[in-house]
Amino acid sequence: MTLDNVTSIYDVARIAGVSAATVSRALNRPDLVSSATAEKVMEAITKVGYRTHATAPPDSSSTPRTGVIGIVIADLLNPFFLEIVRGAEHAARSQNRQLLVANAAESERRFLEAIDAMLPLVDGVLLASPRLSTGQIHKIARTRHTVVLNRPVAGVASVMADNYAAAVAAAEYLAATGTRSITYLAGPEDAFADGLRWRGLLDAAGEPSTDKPLTLIHPPTPIGKLKVHKMRATEPTIRGGHQLVRRWYDCPTDAVLCFNELISVGFMHGAQQLGLRVPEDVKVVGFDNTEFAQIVTPSLTTAAAPLRLIGSVGAALVMSHIEGLRKPQLQPRILPTKLIRRQSA
Repeated sequence: MTLDNVTSIYDVARIAGVSAATVSRALNRPDLVSSATAEKVMEAITKVGYRTHATAPPDSSSTPRTGVIGIVIADLLNPFFLEIVRGAEHAARSQNRQLLVANAAESERRFLEAIDAMLPLVDGVLLASPRLSTGQIHKIARTRHTVVLNRPVAGVASVMADNYAAAVAAAEYLAATGTRSITYLAGPEDAFADGLRWRGLLDAAGEPSTDKPLTLIHPPTPIGKLKVHKMRATEPTIRGGHQLVRRWYDCPTDAVLCFNELISVGFMHGAQQLGLRVPEDVKVVGFDNTEFAQIVTPSLTTAAAPLRLIGSVGAALVMSHIEGLRKPQLQPRILPTKLIRRQSA
C-alpha cells in the first residue's frame, strides 16, 4: 500500500513522531503496532490530508443507488450481534432504507461469500467480524462505503465500545467487593476487544503491559494486591465457558471476568454442577449486557456495551457517507460502557 505521493509516508511519520516503517505497519498490519501508535498515525494522516489508494472512498455517482445497506455479522445465534443488527435496522428504517443481513457463522470463507453476494445489492456495508484481514476490509472499502464495527481498521470508519474502560471498571468493582484474584476467560485471540479487555485488567491490577490503550479515559490507578491471569476458551460460546470450569477449578480465583455472556453462562452452569455457589464461591462478571444477563440464575453482573447504539451509529455513518454528507472519519468512534451490578458478583 502506498500513499498518494512518494513523500507522503515520510510527512505522516514526521508529524506522528514515528518512523516511516511504523507508518507502513499501522496502515498494513495495525495488529503489529500499539493502539496508541496507530492512533497517532491516523491523526497525522488526517492532519496532512493524505489518503491511501487502498481506502479511497468509492464514487457514489458511478453506482446506481439501491436504497439498501448491508451488515455482515460473525454469528447470528449470538445475542451480541442481534442487538447490533436491531440498532442498525432502526437507523436504516428512519432514513427509509432497508437493511440486508448476512450471517458468516464464524467462518472467514462464509464471510467472503456473503460479501461477494451482498455488494451488488447495497449502497454501503457494515462489517462485524474479527475474521477478515485488514487487506480484505480495504478491498471491500474500495467498492462500497464501509464502516467496521467492534475493531479499528486504518483508513476505514469504525465504531466500537470502550472495552478497555469496561475491563477497568469491572476490576475496580471486584476489588472493592473484596476480590484479590481474577481469572480472565478470554475469547478469540484475533478479536480486538479481547486484547483491550485483557490489557485493561492488567493495567487495573498494576501488572506490566507492553501497550497503551486506545481509549477515551486516562489509565487507571493500579489496584494493590490484585492478581490476574488468563485462560482462553476454545470457542466464545456457552460450551466454551462450560469447558473452562475444570481448568479454573485446578487453580481457582475469587472471581472470573468473561469475554462475553455466553462464556459467562457456560461457566456458571459448569460451576454449579460442581456444587459451587455463585457468587459465594466464585464471582462472575461478563461483558455486553445482552438478554442472557437478566434471565440466568443468578442474574449476571456485566460490563454493558451500547450494542444497539453501535449498530445505529454505524448505520448512520455509512448512510451519511453514501449521501456525501460527511467525509469518512479515520478516527474510531469509541462509545462509553457501563457496569451493571446484579447477583453474580
